[in-house]
Amino acid sequence: MNLDVSDDDTLLAALPHPWWVANDDQLLLRRQSSPERLEDAIAPEHWAEFQRRWQEGIETRRPWGLQLQWLGRWHWLAMQPLQNELWLGILTDISALKAAEAQLHEADAVWKLALEATGDGVWDWYIQSGVELYSPGFLRIYGYAADDIPPSPEAMDALTHPDDRAQMALDRADHFEGRSAIYRNEHRVRCKDGSWKWILTRGMVIARDAQGQPLRMVGTHTDITERKSSETLAWRAANFDALTDLPNRRLLAERLDHDLKKGQREQLRVALLALDLDHFKAVNDSLGHDAGDALLRQAAARIKACVREVDMVARLGGDEFVVLLSELGEGPAVVERVAGALVHSLGQPFELGLQSAQVSCSIGVALYPDDAPDAATLFKRADQALYSAKAEGRDGYRYFTRSLQEAARSRARLGDELRLALARHEFRLRFQPIVMRERGLPPEAEVLLRWQHPMLGLLGPDSFLPLAESTGLIHEIGAWVLKQSAAQLTQWRRELAPDLRLALNLSGTQLRQWGLSVTDWATRLGQFSLPGQALVLDLREAQLRDPQLQDLFKLPALRAAGFSLALDDFGSGDSALACLSHPGLGQIKLARPLIQALRPDSRSDRWITALTELAHAEGLHVIAKGVEQASQARLLWELGVDGLLGQHLAPAMDAEAFSRWLQER
Repeated sequence: MNLDVSDDDTLLAALPHPWWVANDDQLLLRRQSSPERLEDAIAPEHWAEFQRRWQEGIETRRPWGLQLQWLGRWHWLAMQPLQNELWLGILTDISALKAAEAQLHEADAVWKLALEATGDGVWDWYIQSGVELYSPGFLRIYGYAADDIPPSPEAMDALTHPDDRAQMALDRADHFEGRSAIYRNEHRVRCKDGSWKWILTRGMVIARDAQGQPLRMVGTHTDITERKSSETLAWRAANFDALTDLPNRRLLAERLDHDLKKGQREQLRVALLALDLDHFKAVNDSLGHDAGDALLRQAAARIKACVREVDMVARLGGDEFVVLLSELGEGPAVVERVAGALVHSLGQPFELGLQSAQVSCSIGVALYPDDAPDAATLFKRADQALYSAKAEGRDGYRYFTRSLQEAARSRARLGDELRLALARHEFRLRFQPIVMRERGLPPEAEVLLRWQHPMLGLLGPDSFLPLAESTGLIHEIGAWVLKQSAAQLTQWRRELAPDLRLALNLSGTQLRQWGLSVTDWATRLGQFSLPGQALVLDLREAQLRDPQLQDLFKLPALRAAGFSLALDDFGSGDSALACLSHPGLGQIKLARPLIQALRPDSRSDRWITALTELAHAEGLHVIAKGVEQASQARLLWELGVDGLLGQHLAPAMDAEAFSRWLQER
């Protein structure tokens, strides 16, 4: 309904703001403090818009309004249609409001500029209208121009890595709904060149409507690609083996914990395979550490090739690996297939540059929940099965059984008792004479160690020395054997046999601990008032090949100081004839299996004849061990050996009995 105020001065005078009345032709008919023409009052830059809106008003005869500058100040012009094709214009001064708005825009620009100066990119999201604006610094991070990305959140979300979108949406919703004070998320964004950058985005809703719905949100993007790369490198260093790039013990433990929980929930089996490479140390020692490392890398690749994608292969250190088989059903088919494939694959030759090497593997298998209820016990059971696989000849796999558990407990108990044996004076020395062919040779005996166990009786060295080696007790036990032997030998040389010699077995760990100085060895023996020639050191062929001991055994000073080395158990396993020319040797002791197989015109007969001739050519004495029969003794004397050792000639005896033997010889 159009008003009729053309003749009512009272109504116009009551209006609180300046006013004017004009006809459709913009002719001012009545006015209050207004110029004679509208175009003189309205700023030129607003005149065109005013004209457009005026024409629309004429066509619709509806009220309309417009912000414009009137006589140099900002006003809100409200236009009301009247009767007789007239218009009432009412002016409201809004200069103060526009000034405040300008200050807000200026402040907005200042803090955006400050954020840009930190290297961050700024985004400004008008949520209800679906418009998102990006600063120049924001676009520079990704290499985009202003017209490359439409000003909408959907366009930017489309550039986010698919794997990161779900978490980004959750974090955004948490902030919109008031569960987090600040929106914060890390995700990857695709750059213009196709690469991905990690960014940290932080933002905050700065305006909400009356119902609390977000209207406007402002935030930043910070490039954290370098930080993420560093974090990734640090994480890999903490969780992966540097040599093989396999998961290490830490990551394996996390995965095993996860798989056991899943197995418990879903009634699934999990298998843990503890794997050691057999004879790896020999390869490492003979071909060098570089070749050993190359073999380990190839072994890691072969192991991975034998398992499924859902399984994990880890390296614990040295030649120790673990295979974790997950999501197993009822039967052992997968375990059998994988274990068999591992044994076959790792038994094939390894090409190491110009050389090749061959090893095998021993595997212990334990199952969850059959063998163990938790990770720690599962590891223990797999190790027990591995121990069994090694004890039964290596190059194969064994499952954990309850008998293995009992054997492990027995070993553990024996280990505890072994630690107390020295303090309880339970070790005993036995001395077995070596009968020499020529009376001119000095008398000699082997020192043998026994353990007088309070419950199990007298135990031979095979029952406890491997355990002593693995626990490190071999050092204390070896030191005790040397001290007791030296003290007894000193007494016998003083009272009964001035030229008596004792032969001792020393472990490789003992020899390495003593060091490479002959002077140190002489000093040790000097503490017992013994010359170097009073002791013969019995060594295995592996010790002669040990890189850490080779320099020691080759020292000319060794013989100069009187020390004599004997190559023990020669002829057992893969003995090398080259060892006979070792400069530190004085004796070889033929292995028991050669003597047991000895018959006239037998293969052993010919072997012993040839070995004796070779040894004599190198200036070595030959001792035959394990002589149990008179016929063996006669034949060995005929073959030219220099000494015999065995029950038939003289049994192992305690110190008192050996003293009598010395007096009677």
